[in-house]
Amino acid sequence: MMLMRLIVASIVARKTMALLTCFSIAISMLVLLSVAHIEAQVRHNFERSVSGVDLIVGSRTSQLNLLLFSIFKIGYPSNNLQWQSFATIKANPQVDWAVPISMGDSHQGYGVVGTTQDYFSQLKYADKQPLVFVTGKYFENDFDVVLGSSVAKELDYALGHEIVLAHGAGKVSFTQHKQHPFAVVGVLKATGTPIDRSIYIPIQSVEILHNPGAHQNEHEAEHADTNQTLSAVIVGAKNRVAILSLQRSLSQFEAEPLTAIIPGLALRELWQMMSTVELSLRVISILVLFASLIGMTTMLLASMRERRHELSVLRALGARPWLILLLVEGEALLLTFVGCILAYVLLCSGLYLLEPVLLSKYSFSLQVYPDGTLFINYVLLALVLATLLALLPAISAYTKSLKSGLSFG
Repeated sequence: MMLMRLIVASIVARKTMALLTCFSIAISMLVLLSVAHIEAQVRHNFERSVSGVDLIVGSRTSQLNLLLFSIFKIGYPSNNLQWQSFATIKANPQVDWAVPISMGDSHQGYGVVGTTQDYFSQLKYADKQPLVFVTGKYFENDFDVVLGSSVAKELDYALGHEIVLAHGAGKVSFTQHKQHPFAVVGVLKATGTPIDRSIYIPIQSVEILHNPGAHQNEHEAEHADTNQTLSAVIVGAKNRVAILSLQRSLSQFEAEPLTAIIPGLALRELWQMMSTVELSLRVISILVLFASLIGMTTMLLASMRERRHELSVLRALGARPWLILLLVEGEALLLTFVGCILAYVLLCSGLYLLEPVLLSKYSFSLQVYPDGTLFINYVLLALVLATLLALLPAISAYTKSLKSGLSFG
Protein backbone atom coordinates (compact mmCIF):
# COMPACT_ATOMS: atom_id res chain seq x y z
CA MET A 1 0.00 0.00 0.00
CA MET A 2 2.86 2.39 0.86
CA LEU A 3 4.53 1.58 -2.47
CA MET A 4 1.33 2.37 -4.36
CA ARG A 5 1.03 5.72 -2.59
CA LEU A 6 4.60 6.56 -3.55
CA ILE A 7 3.94 5.60 -7.18
CA VAL A 8 0.80 7.74 -7.40
CA ALA A 9 2.49 10.69 -5.66
CA SER A 10 5.48 10.45 -7.99
CA ILE A 11 3.24 10.44 -11.09
CA VAL A 12 1.15 13.36 -9.78
CA ALA A 13 4.36 15.34 -9.25
CA ARG A 14 5.04 15.02 -13.01
CA LYS A 15 1.41 14.99 -14.11
CA THR A 16 1.87 16.80 -17.43
CA MET A 17 4.50 14.40 -18.73
CA ALA A 18 2.60 11.45 -17.25
CA LEU A 19 -0.66 12.48 -18.97
CA LEU A 20 1.07 12.85 -22.34
CA THR A 21 2.72 9.46 -21.94
CA CYS A 22 -0.53 7.83 -20.85
CA PHE A 23 -2.40 9.36 -23.81
CA SER A 24 0.30 8.17 -26.21
CA ILE A 25 -0.04 4.63 -24.90
CA ALA A 26 -3.84 4.89 -25.11
CA ILE A 27 -3.71 5.90 -28.78
CA SER A 28 -1.35 3.05 -29.67
CA MET A 29 -3.52 0.55 -27.78
CA LEU A 30 -6.58 1.99 -29.49
CA VAL A 31 -5.02 1.25 -32.88
CA LEU A 32 -4.12 -2.29 -31.82
CA LEU A 33 -7.56 -3.06 -30.37
CA SER A 34 -9.37 -1.45 -33.31
CA VAL A 35 -7.50 -3.52 -35.89
CA ALA A 36 -8.19 -6.76 -34.01
CA HIS A 37 -11.83 -5.91 -33.31
CA ILE A 38 -12.65 -4.79 -36.85
CA GLU A 39 -10.96 -7.90 -38.24
CA ALA A 40 -13.11 -10.09 -35.98
CA GLN A 41 -16.27 -8.15 -36.85
CA VAL A 42 -15.62 -8.38 -40.59
CA ARG A 43 -15.34 -12.16 -40.24
CA HIS A 44 -18.48 -12.23 -38.12
CA ASN A 45 -20.47 -10.15 -40.62
CA PHE A 46 -19.38 -12.28 -43.57
CA GLU A 47 -20.25 -15.48 -41.73
CA ARG A 48 -23.64 -14.23 -40.50
CA SER A 49 -24.66 -13.23 -44.05
CA VAL A 50 -25.28 -16.84 -45.03
CA SER A 51 -26.75 -19.46 -42.72
CA GLY A 52 -28.39 -22.77 -43.50
CA VAL A 53 -27.22 -22.71 -47.13
CA ASP A 54 -25.50 -25.91 -48.18
CA LEU A 55 -24.51 -25.08 -51.77
CA ILE A 56 -24.42 -22.16 -54.17
CA VAL A 57 -24.55 -23.10 -57.85
CA GLY A 58 -23.63 -20.87 -60.78
CA SER A 59 -21.99 -20.96 -64.17
CA ARG A 60 -18.36 -22.06 -64.32
CA THR A 61 -16.29 -19.55 -62.35
CA SER A 62 -14.11 -19.32 -59.24
CA GLN A 63 -15.76 -20.16 -55.95
CA LEU A 64 -14.88 -16.77 -54.47
CA ASN A 65 -16.47 -14.89 -57.34
CA LEU A 66 -19.62 -17.00 -57.08
CA LEU A 67 -19.82 -16.45 -53.31
CA LEU A 68 -19.20 -12.72 -53.46
CA PHE A 69 -21.74 -11.80 -56.13
CA SER A 70 -24.51 -14.21 -55.05
CA ILE A 71 -24.43 -13.51 -51.29
CA PHE A 72 -22.53 -10.28 -50.75
CA LYS A 73 -23.58 -8.52 -53.98
CA ILE A 74 -19.93 -7.79 -54.83
CA GLY A 75 -18.96 -8.17 -58.48
CA TYR A 76 -20.90 -9.77 -61.31
CA PRO A 77 -21.45 -13.30 -62.65
CA SER A 78 -19.10 -14.27 -65.47
CA ASN A 79 -21.98 -16.04 -67.20
CA ASN A 80 -25.55 -17.15 -66.54
CA LEU A 81 -27.10 -20.58 -66.17
CA GLN A 82 -30.25 -21.77 -67.88
CA TRP A 83 -33.66 -22.00 -66.24
CA GLN A 84 -33.88 -25.64 -67.26
CA SER A 85 -30.73 -26.33 -65.26
CA PHE A 86 -32.40 -24.82 -62.19
CA ALA A 87 -35.45 -27.04 -62.73
CA THR A 88 -33.17 -30.09 -62.94
CA ILE A 89 -31.31 -29.08 -59.77
CA LYS A 90 -34.56 -28.53 -57.88
CA ALA A 91 -35.84 -31.95 -58.97
CA ASN A 92 -32.72 -33.70 -57.69
CA PRO A 93 -33.76 -36.17 -54.95
CA GLN A 94 -30.91 -34.95 -52.71
CA VAL A 95 -32.11 -31.32 -52.86
CA ASP A 96 -34.52 -30.12 -50.19
CA TRP A 97 -35.07 -26.64 -51.62
CA ALA A 98 -33.58 -24.45 -54.34
CA VAL A 99 -33.95 -20.69 -54.77
CA PRO A 100 -33.05 -18.99 -58.07
CA ILE A 101 -31.60 -15.48 -58.18
CA SER A 102 -31.16 -13.18 -61.15
CA MET A 103 -29.23 -9.91 -60.95
CA GLY A 104 -28.28 -7.13 -63.31
CA ASP A 105 -30.72 -4.27 -62.64
CA SER A 106 -30.65 -1.56 -60.01
CA HIS A 107 -32.49 1.37 -58.48
CA GLN A 108 -30.68 4.43 -57.18
CA GLY A 109 -27.48 2.37 -56.91
CA TYR A 110 -29.11 -0.52 -55.01
CA GLY A 111 -28.96 -3.94 -56.64
CA VAL A 112 -32.15 -5.67 -57.77
CA VAL A 113 -32.52 -9.40 -57.12
CA GLY A 114 -35.07 -11.41 -59.05
CA THR A 115 -36.14 -14.44 -57.05
CA THR A 116 -39.12 -16.45 -55.79
CA GLN A 117 -41.13 -16.35 -52.58
CA ASP A 118 -38.97 -19.20 -51.28
CA TYR A 119 -36.15 -16.69 -50.84
CA PHE A 120 -37.91 -15.17 -47.84
CA SER A 121 -38.80 -18.49 -46.23
CA GLN A 122 -35.63 -20.50 -46.90
CA LEU A 123 -32.77 -18.02 -46.59
CA LYS A 124 -31.44 -17.42 -43.09
CA TYR A 125 -28.81 -15.14 -41.58
CA ALA A 126 -26.68 -15.14 -38.43
CA ASP A 127 -27.52 -18.26 -36.40
CA LYS A 128 -30.29 -19.47 -38.75
CA GLN A 129 -32.52 -16.48 -38.05
CA PRO A 130 -35.38 -16.15 -40.57
CA LEU A 131 -36.12 -13.06 -42.63
CA VAL A 132 -38.92 -10.99 -41.07
CA PHE A 133 -41.09 -8.29 -42.59
CA VAL A 134 -41.38 -5.02 -40.70
CA THR A 135 -44.33 -3.99 -42.85
CA GLY A 136 -46.17 -5.68 -45.68
CA LYS A 137 -45.38 -9.11 -47.08
CA TYR A 138 -43.61 -10.87 -49.94
CA PHE A 139 -44.54 -10.17 -53.56
CA GLU A 140 -47.50 -11.92 -55.17
CA ASN A 141 -47.87 -10.07 -58.47
CA ASP A 142 -45.39 -9.47 -61.29
CA PHE A 143 -44.77 -5.83 -60.41
CA ASP A 144 -44.61 -6.07 -56.64
CA VAL A 145 -41.29 -5.24 -55.00
CA VAL A 146 -39.83 -5.96 -51.56
CA LEU A 147 -37.20 -3.63 -50.07
CA GLY A 148 -34.30 -4.30 -47.74
CA SER A 149 -34.38 -2.20 -44.57
CA SER A 150 -31.51 0.11 -45.60
CA VAL A 151 -33.09 0.81 -49.00
CA ALA A 152 -36.44 1.73 -47.45
CA LYS A 153 -34.81 3.90 -44.79
CA GLU A 154 -32.34 5.79 -46.97
CA LEU A 155 -34.76 6.38 -49.86
CA ASP A 156 -37.71 6.96 -47.50
CA TYR A 157 -39.97 4.50 -49.31
CA ALA A 158 -43.14 3.10 -47.77
CA LEU A 159 -45.79 0.60 -48.81
CA GLY A 160 -47.49 1.56 -52.08
CA HIS A 161 -44.62 3.73 -53.30
CA GLU A 162 -43.92 3.23 -57.01
CA ILE A 163 -40.34 2.83 -58.21
CA VAL A 164 -38.74 2.47 -61.64
CA LEU A 165 -35.86 0.05 -62.08
CA ALA A 166 -32.87 0.68 -64.31
CA HIS A 167 -30.69 -1.62 -66.35
CA GLY A 168 -27.20 -2.16 -64.99
CA ALA A 169 -25.69 -1.81 -61.54
CA GLY A 170 -24.61 1.83 -61.66
CA LYS A 171 -26.28 4.60 -59.69
CA VAL A 172 -26.86 6.54 -62.90
CA SER A 173 -28.41 4.65 -65.81
CA PHE A 174 -29.63 5.82 -69.21
CA THR A 175 -31.78 2.71 -69.67
CA GLN A 176 -34.76 2.72 -67.34
CA HIS A 177 -37.75 0.38 -67.38
CA LYS A 178 -40.29 3.19 -67.15
CA GLN A 179 -42.97 1.15 -68.88
CA HIS A 180 -43.07 -1.24 -65.91
CA PRO A 181 -43.18 0.61 -62.55
CA PHE A 182 -43.13 -1.53 -59.40
CA ALA A 183 -45.14 -0.97 -56.22
CA VAL A 184 -43.61 -1.57 -52.77
CA VAL A 185 -45.49 -4.34 -50.96
CA GLY A 186 -43.04 -5.23 -48.18
CA VAL A 187 -40.04 -4.03 -46.17
CA LEU A 188 -37.69 -6.48 -44.49
CA LYS A 189 -36.40 -6.11 -40.94
CA ALA A 190 -32.76 -5.05 -40.59
CA THR A 191 -30.32 -7.98 -40.58
CA GLY A 192 -26.94 -6.26 -40.69
CA THR A 193 -26.15 -8.15 -43.92
CA PRO A 194 -26.18 -7.30 -47.66
CA ILE A 195 -29.86 -8.34 -47.64
CA ASP A 196 -30.63 -4.90 -46.21
CA ARG A 197 -29.23 -3.13 -49.27
CA SER A 198 -31.08 -5.08 -51.94
CA ILE A 199 -34.38 -4.84 -53.79
CA TYR A 200 -36.37 -8.00 -54.53
CA ILE A 201 -38.76 -8.64 -57.41
CA PRO A 202 -40.44 -11.79 -58.76
CA ILE A 203 -38.14 -13.89 -60.93
CA GLN A 204 -40.53 -13.75 -63.91
CA SER A 205 -40.49 -9.94 -63.80
CA VAL A 206 -36.83 -9.94 -64.82
CA GLU A 207 -37.79 -11.56 -68.12
CA ILE A 208 -40.73 -9.18 -68.57
CA LEU A 209 -38.47 -6.14 -68.10
CA HIS A 210 -35.95 -7.31 -70.69
CA ASN A 211 -38.31 -8.97 -73.16
CA PRO A 212 -40.63 -6.45 -74.84
CA GLY A 213 -42.85 -9.31 -76.05
CA ALA A 214 -43.55 -10.62 -72.56
CA HIS A 215 -46.99 -9.96 -71.05
CA GLN A 216 -48.43 -9.92 -67.58
CA ASN A 217 -50.35 -13.14 -67.47
CA GLU A 218 -49.75 -16.48 -65.88
CA HIS A 219 -49.16 -18.40 -69.11
CA GLU A 220 -46.67 -15.89 -70.50
CA ALA A 221 -44.86 -15.67 -67.13
CA GLU A 222 -44.36 -19.41 -67.08
CA HIS A 223 -43.15 -19.35 -70.67
CA ALA A 224 -40.73 -16.50 -69.85
CA ASP A 225 -39.32 -18.47 -66.92
CA THR A 226 -38.36 -21.40 -69.13
CA ASN A 227 -36.42 -19.12 -71.46
CA GLN A 228 -34.69 -16.78 -69.05
CA THR A 229 -31.27 -17.16 -67.52
CA LEU A 230 -30.23 -17.01 -63.87
CA SER A 231 -27.21 -15.64 -62.03
CA ALA A 232 -27.08 -18.41 -59.41
CA VAL A 233 -29.08 -20.97 -57.47
CA ILE A 234 -28.99 -21.26 -53.68
CA VAL A 235 -29.49 -24.85 -52.54
CA GLY A 236 -30.40 -26.62 -49.31
CA ALA A 237 -29.70 -30.37 -49.13
CA LYS A 238 -31.96 -32.94 -47.52
CA ASN A 239 -29.00 -34.71 -45.95
CA ARG A 240 -25.91 -32.76 -44.94
CA VAL A 241 -23.85 -35.95 -45.13
CA ALA A 242 -24.50 -36.08 -48.88
CA ILE A 243 -23.45 -32.45 -49.57
CA LEU A 244 -20.08 -33.43 -51.03
CA SER A 245 -21.58 -35.98 -53.40
CA LEU A 246 -24.25 -33.47 -54.44
CA GLN A 247 -21.55 -30.86 -55.04
CA ARG A 248 -19.60 -33.31 -57.16
CA SER A 249 -22.60 -34.25 -59.26
CA LEU A 250 -23.56 -30.61 -59.89
CA SER A 251 -19.97 -29.70 -60.81
CA GLN A 252 -20.13 -32.47 -63.42
CA PHE A 253 -23.49 -31.31 -64.77
CA GLU A 254 -23.89 -32.49 -68.34
CA ALA A 255 -26.29 -29.88 -69.73
CA GLU A 256 -23.90 -26.96 -69.11
CA PRO A 257 -20.71 -26.28 -67.12
CA LEU A 258 -21.57 -25.35 -63.54
CA THR A 259 -19.72 -24.58 -60.34
CA ALA A 260 -21.15 -25.70 -56.99
CA ILE A 261 -19.52 -24.34 -53.84
CA ILE A 262 -19.91 -24.88 -50.10
CA PRO A 263 -20.15 -21.35 -48.58
CA GLY A 264 -18.13 -22.21 -45.45
CA LEU A 265 -15.20 -23.56 -47.47
CA ALA A 266 -15.28 -20.56 -49.79
CA LEU A 267 -15.17 -18.21 -46.80
CA ARG A 268 -12.19 -20.12 -45.43
CA GLU A 269 -10.37 -19.55 -48.71
CA LEU A 270 -11.20 -15.85 -48.48
CA TRP A 271 -9.72 -15.61 -44.96
CA GLN A 272 -6.57 -17.42 -46.12
CA MET A 273 -6.12 -14.82 -48.84
CA MET A 274 -6.55 -12.02 -46.31
CA SER A 275 -4.32 -13.56 -43.63
CA THR A 276 -1.20 -11.75 -44.85
CA VAL A 277 -2.94 -8.38 -44.69
CA GLU A 278 -4.31 -9.15 -41.21
CA LEU A 279 -0.87 -10.18 -39.96
CA SER A 280 0.71 -7.04 -41.41
CA LEU A 281 -1.82 -4.82 -39.65
CA ARG A 282 -1.27 -6.64 -36.35
CA VAL A 283 2.52 -6.25 -36.61
CA ILE A 284 2.22 -2.54 -37.44
CA SER A 285 -0.11 -2.02 -34.49
CA ILE A 286 2.24 -3.79 -32.09
CA LEU A 287 5.15 -1.68 -33.39
CA VAL A 288 3.12 1.48 -32.72
CA LEU A 289 2.53 0.27 -29.15
CA PHE A 290 6.22 -0.56 -28.79
CA ALA A 291 7.16 2.94 -29.96
CA SER A 292 4.85 4.51 -27.36
CA LEU A 293 6.35 2.39 -24.60
CA ILE A 294 9.84 3.41 -25.69
CA GLY A 295 8.67 7.01 -25.34
CA MET A 296 7.59 6.22 -21.79
CA THR A 297 10.99 4.68 -21.08
CA THR A 298 12.70 7.80 -22.41
CA MET A 299 10.53 9.93 -20.14
CA LEU A 300 11.47 7.86 -17.11
CA LEU A 301 15.17 8.01 -17.97
CA ALA A 302 15.01 11.78 -18.49
CA SER A 303 13.38 12.22 -15.11
CA MET A 304 16.12 10.39 -13.21
CA ARG A 305 18.34 13.44 -12.86
CA GLU A 306 15.40 15.57 -11.69
CA ARG A 307 14.47 12.91 -9.14
CA ARG A 308 17.85 12.74 -7.39
CA HIS A 309 16.48 14.71 -4.43
CA GLU A 310 13.36 12.51 -4.25
CA LEU A 311 15.45 9.35 -4.28
CA SER A 312 17.88 10.70 -1.68
CA VAL A 313 14.98 11.46 0.67
CA LEU A 314 13.61 7.94 0.24
CA ARG A 315 17.02 6.43 0.96
CA ALA A 316 17.43 8.67 3.99
CA LEU A 317 14.08 7.38 5.27
CA GLY A 318 15.38 3.82 5.01
CA ALA A 319 14.10 2.76 1.60
CA ARG A 320 16.03 -0.21 0.21
CA PRO A 321 17.50 -0.04 -3.31
CA TRP A 322 15.06 -2.70 -4.53
CA LEU A 323 12.19 -0.42 -3.43
CA ILE A 324 13.56 2.28 -5.73
CA LEU A 325 13.58 -0.27 -8.58
CA LEU A 326 9.98 -1.28 -7.84
CA LEU A 327 8.96 2.37 -7.69
CA VAL A 328 10.13 3.04 -11.27
CA GLU A 329 8.70 -0.25 -12.54
CA GLY A 330 5.40 0.49 -10.79
CA GLU A 331 5.14 3.90 -12.45
CA ALA A 332 5.64 2.31 -15.86
CA LEU A 333 3.05 -0.39 -15.21
CA LEU A 334 0.48 2.06 -13.81
CA LEU A 335 0.85 4.44 -16.77
CA THR A 336 0.52 1.52 -19.20
CA PHE A 337 -2.51 0.05 -17.45
CA VAL A 338 -4.33 3.40 -17.30
CA GLY A 339 -3.48 3.92 -20.98
CA CYS A 340 -5.01 0.53 -21.84
CA ILE A 341 -8.20 1.30 -19.91
CA LEU A 342 -8.45 4.69 -21.61
CA ALA A 343 -8.00 3.00 -25.00
CA TYR A 344 -10.84 0.57 -24.24
CA VAL A 345 -13.15 3.41 -23.18
CA LEU A 346 -12.32 5.40 -26.33
CA LEU A 347 -12.90 2.36 -28.53
CA CYS A 348 -16.27 1.52 -26.96
CA SER A 349 -17.37 5.15 -27.22
CA GLY A 350 -16.36 5.33 -30.87
CA LEU A 351 -18.09 2.05 -31.68
CA TYR A 352 -21.25 3.19 -29.89
CA LEU A 353 -21.39 6.31 -32.08
CA LEU A 354 -20.45 4.54 -35.32
CA GLU A 355 -22.63 1.43 -34.95
CA PRO A 356 -25.97 2.94 -36.09
CA VAL A 357 -24.27 4.81 -38.96
CA LEU A 358 -22.51 1.70 -40.25
CA LEU A 359 -25.69 -0.36 -39.94
CA SER A 360 -27.83 2.12 -41.89
CA LYS A 361 -25.24 3.17 -44.48
CA TYR A 362 -23.35 -0.05 -45.11
CA SER A 363 -25.45 -2.80 -43.43
CA PHE A 364 -22.41 -3.56 -41.30
CA SER A 365 -23.26 -4.80 -37.82
CA LEU A 366 -20.60 -3.80 -35.32
CA GLN A 367 -20.47 -5.12 -31.77
CA VAL A 368 -19.98 -2.19 -29.40
CA TYR A 369 -17.93 -4.05 -26.79
CA PRO A 370 -14.73 -5.76 -28.00
CA ASP A 371 -14.00 -9.32 -26.95
CA GLY A 372 -12.88 -9.33 -23.30
CA THR A 373 -10.35 -12.13 -23.75
CA LEU A 374 -8.72 -10.28 -26.63
CA PHE A 375 -8.50 -7.10 -24.55
CA ILE A 376 -6.96 -8.91 -21.58
CA ASN A 377 -4.37 -10.57 -23.83
CA TYR A 378 -3.30 -7.22 -25.29
CA VAL A 379 -3.19 -5.60 -21.85
CA LEU A 380 -0.91 -8.39 -20.64
CA LEU A 381 1.26 -7.92 -23.74
CA ALA A 382 1.52 -4.19 -23.06
CA LEU A 383 2.34 -4.74 -19.38
CA VAL A 384 5.06 -7.27 -20.20
CA LEU A 385 6.62 -4.90 -22.75
CA ALA A 386 6.37 -2.02 -20.29
CA THR A 387 8.07 -4.11 -17.57
CA LEU A 388 10.93 -5.04 -19.87
CA LEU A 389 11.45 -1.54 -21.28
CA ALA A 390 11.23 0.09 -17.82
CA LEU A 391 14.08 -2.10 -16.58
CA LEU A 392 16.61 0.35 -17.98
CA PRO A 393 15.50 3.41 -15.94
CA ALA A 394 14.69 1.15 -12.97
CA ILE A 395 18.17 -0.40 -12.93
CA SER A 396 19.66 3.07 -13.36
CA ALA A 397 17.82 4.28 -10.26
CA TYR A 398 18.72 1.10 -8.38
CA THR A 399 22.44 1.45 -9.23
CA LYS A 400 22.60 5.09 -8.22
CA SER A 401 20.86 4.36 -4.94
CA LEU A 402 23.37 1.61 -4.19
CA LYS A 403 26.35 3.85 -4.94
CA SER A 404 25.03 6.84 -3.12
CA GLY A 405 23.61 5.02 -0.11
CA LEU A 406 22.71 7.44 2.66
CA SER A 407 24.88 10.12 1.08
CA PHE A 408 22.05 11.04 -1.39
CA GLY A 409 21.33 14.70 -1.39
